[in-house]
Amino acid sequence: MPKILLVAVFLLSGPAGGIAGRQELVYPGRKWATRSPEQAGLDAGKLKELSAYAGGFGCVVRGGYMVYTWGDAGRRMDVASAVKPLYTHFLLKAVEEGRLASIDRPVCEVEPALRSLNKRLGYKDLAITWRHLCNQVSCYGVEERPGEAFDYSDYNMALLFDSLFLKLYGTTWERVDEEVLHPKLTDPLQCEDDPTFMAFGTGNRPGRLAMSPRDFARFGLLYLRKGMWKGSRLISAEHVKMAVTRPLPTSIPRTKGKSAEMIAGQRSIGGGNNQCDHAGSYSNAWWVNGIGRDGKRNWPDAPADVYGCFGHGDIRVMVVMPGLDLIVSWNNTKIKGHEKVNHALKLLKDAVVEKKASGGRLVVDTRHRQWLRRQGGRPFFMCGPGDPEGFLYRGKKLADGTRAGDQAELIEKLKQTGANCIYLMAVRSHGGDGDATHNPFVDNRPDKGLNAAVLEQWERWFAAMDESGIVIYLFLYDDSTRVWDTGDVVGPQEKAFIRAIVDKFEHHVNLIWCVAEEYGERLSAARVKNIAAEVRAADDYDHPIAVHKNHGLDFSEFAGDRNIDQFAIQYNVRTADELHEGVVEAWRRAAGRYNLNMSEAADYGEGAEARRKSWACAMGGAYVMILGMDIAGTAESDLEDCGRLVRFFESTNFYEMAPHDELKFAATKYVLAHPPHSYIAYTPQATGDIGLKDMKAGTYSLTWFDCATGTRITQPNVKVAAGSQTWPRPKPIAHEAALYITPAKP
Repeated sequence: MPKILLVAVFLLSGPAGGIAGRQELVYPGRKWATRSPEQAGLDAGKLKELSAYAGGFGCVVRGGYMVYTWGDAGRRMDVASAVKPLYTHFLLKAVEEGRLASIDRPVCEVEPALRSLNKRLGYKDLAITWRHLCNQVSCYGVEERPGEAFDYSDYNMALLFDSLFLKLYGTTWERVDEEVLHPKLTDPLQCEDDPTFMAFGTGNRPGRLAMSPRDFARFGLLYLRKGMWKGSRLISAEHVKMAVTRPLPTSIPRTKGKSAEMIAGQRSIGGGNNQCDHAGSYSNAWWVNGIGRDGKRNWPDAPADVYGCFGHGDIRVMVVMPGLDLIVSWNNTKIKGHEKVNHALKLLKDAVVEKKASGGRLVVDTRHRQWLRRQGGRPFFMCGPGDPEGFLYRGKKLADGTRAGDQAELIEKLKQTGANCIYLMAVRSHGGDGDATHNPFVDNRPDKGLNAAVLEQWERWFAAMDESGIVIYLFLYDDSTRVWDTGDVVGPQEKAFIRAIVDKFEHHVNLIWCVAEEYGERLSAARVKNIAAEVRAADDYDHPIAVHKNHGLDFSEFAGDRNIDQFAIQYNVRTADELHEGVVEAWRRAAGRYNLNMSEAADYGEGAEARRKSWACAMGGAYVMILGMDIAGTAESDLEDCGRLVRFFESTNFYEMAPHDELKFAATKYVLAHPPHSYIAYTPQATGDIGLKDMKAGTYSLTWFDCATGTRITQPNVKVAAGSQTWPRPKPIAHEAALYITPAKP
C-alpha cells in the first residue's frame, strides 16, 4: 500500500473556527499582511472616526489582515489589567501540559501559606481554587468564603501570578519571559515587539505585561481561531470556549469589602481590592458582553458575542468581535468607562459594510435552485432547532406587550454551538397553537395595527441571532391560524401587516420567510401563493420564501411558483433510513425547482439517534430543523452535533451534488455525489472500510470527518484505481464518519 500523508484539521465552533467554503484562514507572519478597509469590507471613514474618538494608538484586524492603524501600533507599553486573560491562558495550558490536574484543585497545594490564614474564619483560604483566582471570587483578603463574592483585587492577581509561574511553571521573575511567555505563546505567534511580563522590571510589580497593540491583536486572533495557529494547536478549543463564554452569574454579589488576613508581605500587582462589580460579564479574567443585574448588556450597542482584555479603566484594551471577524487593540487612549467603550465598539461595528463572517445574505442559488447560498457565492447549510416555535412569546407579558422571557439566554446558548437556526412564529393566535396574546398587535387586536414596542423587542433578538449567524426562520402564521377571512385574496389589512413585517426585518442577513405552518389546515394554495407574492414584492433583498405542509412529500402545487423557494417538510417516520428515503423521494420530485428543509419529523430522539437522523436528511439533499429541540432543554452536545454537520457541509461542494446511493459500497450507507468529480460518503456505524462504486481512476484528496467529535483528517494525494474502491478509516476517525472525495490539486 502506498504511503499516505495525513494532514489533521479540527473543525471548531464559531464563524472563524471552522473552514468556510474553500477559503484558507489567514495568519500573520513576522509582519502582518495588510488589506485596505475597503478590501476587508470596512468603511474607512468610520475607522477614522473611531481612531479620532479613541486617541492614543491602536489597530484593527479583520480576516487575519491588518486593515487599519493609528498612532504607533508597534509601541510596546504596559497594558495594566488587560494582562489577566493571559494568566488564564497559561493556567489552562498548565492543565493541558499535566502540570495541574484541574483548575478546581486547591491553590494551597503549591502555596502552603494559605493553610494557616484566617483561623477565626475557619481557615477559609484552604478552599481557594485556581478557578476562584482567575474569576476573582477567591475572596482572598476579604471575609467572605471562596466563591461567595466577587472581589476585583490585585492582591488576588499577584497571588495567581506568583503561584502559577513561580510554583507550577517553576520559573522566576527574571526568567519567566524566556522560559514561559516567549516559547509557549509569543514566539509561536511571531510577535514583532518583544512582549514582556516585566513591564517595569523585576523590582516594580512583576507580572505586568508590556505589549504593543499589533502583538496583542495576535493573541486575540488566536482566540478568534479557537486556539489554532497556522496548523498548530496552542490551546484546546474547549479551553478557549470556556475562557470567553462562562461569565459569573449575577447571583454572585460584590464583596462587602471587610478585610481579612493575607499572607505576610503579600504584594499587589496593581491597585487594591473591591475595585468594581462583575456585571454578569466577567469570564475567567476576560470581560464579555454579558447581562447584568439590571437585565442590560454590558455594552448594549456592541454584538452580543464580544469579549476582550481591559485595563486601566479601559484605556488599554484588546477586543474580539467573533461574528464580524474583527479585532481591535488600543492603548493610552481617551476611552475610559463602559459608556465610552460601548460607543467605540459601536463605531467599529458600524464600520462593517458587509458581514464577512457570515459571508453575505441568504439567497437562492440560481445555478442550483435545490440549494441556498450566500450572496457572493459562498455555500450555506442549515441544521438546528425546530423549536421553540413559541420563541417570541416566552415569558410573562408586560404592560407594553413585550415579554420578560429567556430569549436572549437561548440565543446565547445556541450561538456557541454552531447550530444555526430557530423556528419561530409571528402569529400563533386566531386558531394557532398559542393563546390570544400570541400576536404582535396592539392589545393583541389586529384592527389596532402592529405594536411598535413588540417589534422592537423582536428586532433586538433578531439582531443578536443575525450577528451570530443564526437563521431567523420566521413563519408569518402558525398552523390553523387565519386572522383575516378573505378567501384566496390577500386583503388590505393583511397586505399592510405583511408589508410592515417585511420592511421591519428584511435588512437581516440570516433570514428565511415561511408563509405558514401546515398551511392546508386553514389556507388554500392560492392564498399561500398570493401571500408569498406580497412578501416577494415587499422584500427589497430577495430572501428565500418557504411554505410548510402537513405530513407528506408532495409539493407539486407550488413547484412552478417563482415566489416560493423552499418546501418545509413534515414527515413523521420512525427511523433514519425512512427519513433518508423520504428526502431522496422529495428530491426526485423537486427536480431542481425548489430546495428542501426537513423541518418537522416526530420522535426525533437525542444524542446519537438525532445526529444520525440529521445526517440521513442532509445526505438525502435537505436542510435540517429538529422538532422538539427547544434549546432550553436541549443538551449542548446535541446542538454541537448540528454545528458540526453545518461546518462539514459548508467545507464541501455539496451544492453541486445529488443523492447517489446506488454508488455506495462496503460500509457506506448514503452517498451525495457529483460523479465523477466529487463525492460524500457517510456511514452511521462502520464495521469495515468505506467504499464507492464506479470510481474513475485518478489522484484524489480524501477528507475524513468524525461526525461525533468534529475531527477532520485530510489525505491529500491518494491514487485510486477505476471501479469499486474502499478506504480504511484513519485514526482517530471513529465508526460514524463521512468521507469527502475530490480530485487532488495539481
